[in-house]
Amino acid sequence: MSRTAAALYQRLVTGERHEVAGPSALNDAARKLIDAGFARVRPGDPPLLVPVAPALAAQSVLSEMSARLSAWQDDAALTVRNLIQLQREAVPAESLAEVIVDPDRILPLVDGIQVGAREELLSIDSTASAGSACLPRPSPAIDDPPPVWKTIFTADFLTPDLTWILDGTVAKGGQVRIAPSLPMKLLIADRSHALIPLDDSGSAGVVSTRSGTVVGALVELFDTLWDRATSYPPGRQHPSGLAPYDLQVLSLLAGGCKDEEIAARTHVSIRTVRRSVATIFERLDVHTRFAAGVQAAKRQWI
Repeated sequence: MSRTAAALYQRLVTGERHEVAGPSALNDAARKLIDAGFARVRPGDPPLLVPVAPALAAQSVLSEMSARLSAWQDDAALTVRNLIQLQREAVPAESLAEVIVDPDRILPLVDGIQVGAREELLSIDSTASAGSACLPRPSPAIDDPPPVWKTIFTADFLTPDLTWILDGTVAKGGQVRIAPSLPMKLLIADRSHALIPLDDSGSAGVVSTRSGTVVGALVELFDTLWDRATSYPPGRQHPSGLAPYDLQVLSLLAGGCKDEEIAARTHVSIRTVRRSVATIFERLDVHTRFAAGVQAAKRQWI
């Protein structure tokens, strides 16, 4: 309502007589009052412009505003539906989830998701494997883990052959918990990309998904399992000062294993094994495997 129309309405309410020659003779302010429901023309001789009671006028305005708001809501809902449809057309559903059964693609995808996590990596791991390439091993994110790195392991990792994986994860800042059993393996990177095996071991293939709905549900599943699992505190530092993996290599080296055998049994590359052996030799100040075994036994490191 304009200031002129508001001023006219105030004068009408206070009793001012406002004659009109007819509908065609109404000025702009009077027309606005009538259109807004604040005034009406009362027939007579002469016709008069009279105010509508403020309460009735306000009710009329509120009803009109409610109708407009309802129309705006309908328009907004239609716009949202159109945007969703456009998104579906621009991002087909099949691009949000992919089933991968080619074994040659699975391991690079598993490693890529873990290494690519920048803020958070959530994982569930078990000893169930789909071949030697998927046997229990440290996460490839261990060299440069994200700020939040949580892993739930099954209790069968609590063996002399596998605890070094747990200890190594903790030593690099990862949070570890143990569960008696777990429903499946799982990887979630930055709450935006998840990898789910089609069976316990992943031998049947995996599903890679970026669906926000699916990933959100998997995060809730992980959080529930995490709350139920038992914390795995880091053990006391070994007197050697060696990392958990180096200690595992030292034990195998002292048992007569060659680099290739150590790599196969710990599921890492030959290069990683040789780097570990070099660290062990330097720490023991020796140059041969035999000498390393002798010195480690003397110092009661093994």
